[in-house]
Amino acid sequence: MVAPEDLADLLADPYRVACPNGHTALKPATTTPSAYCRTCHESYHANELVDRRVDSCKPYRNGNG
Repeated sequence: MVAPEDLADLLADPYRVACPNGHTALKPATTTPSAYCRTCHESYHANELVDRRVDSCKPYRNGNG
């Protein structure tokens, strides 16, 4: 779920936000907190979108293993 007030900033980061089907070809709406998925041909409210950011790397990627 993406907070409506954060949607514009998150969509500025390529591939960060996905539709419920996992597509990242999103175009932000200008008047509502939503985005149009060019793959699904559907609009989704921010609450339906997924933030794909990974909180942390695997331990061995940080030199800990």
